[in-house]
Amino acid sequence: MRKLIEVTHVSLGGEVGELDWAFPYLDDQHNRYARDLIETADALLLGRKTYEGLSAAYPDMEPGAEGVFGDLVHRMNSIRKYVATRTLTTLAWNSEPIVGDFVDFVVDLKQQDGANVIKYGTGPLDKLLLEHKLVDEYHFILAPVAVGSVTQHLFEDIEGAPALNLLGLTRFDSGVVVLRYAPV
Repeated sequence: MRKLIEVTHVSLGGEVGELDWAFPYLDDQHNRYARDLIETADALLLGRKTYEGLSAAYPDMEPGAEGVFGDLVHRMNSIRKYVATRTLTTLAWNSEPIVGDFVDFVVDLKQQDGANVIKYGTGPLDKLLLEHKLVDEYHFILAPVAVGSVTQHLFEDIEGAPALNLLGLTRFDSGVVVLRYAPV
């Protein structure tokens, strides 16, 4: 059975969503961590907004991208992507829309043979994933900044957020800490 891994950038104040505040912390150590993690997966699970943002950026990055960052960009561009959308009918970037019930799709995807599935982005899908206990592991990429003005917070509007066990942590020289958790 495949693991579904949720990867979320979060500030000290618990803010998620728009990531302009996280960009200064996306250094070589972060790229190495992200590259190594995506190498454990053979699919991405994305919401519409995350898909639109990533698909607008990553294909243009590949020409000229070198080293660890180039490896990460190439993997992001080549890996299979499943997108939860009600409005987009034509997708590019090695992507396909999720047809039918989202929860049923994820349950089926996790039961298939294959490597991990990574979910990037934080939004409405998280509530469904949490309600149905579909996330196997969380990677919270904690940046040493308090944003304050962002309106979306980690586990916002989610009743019964899961109790979590710490699996490990990784510290970057920038002060970023990646906290890896699994539901109890």
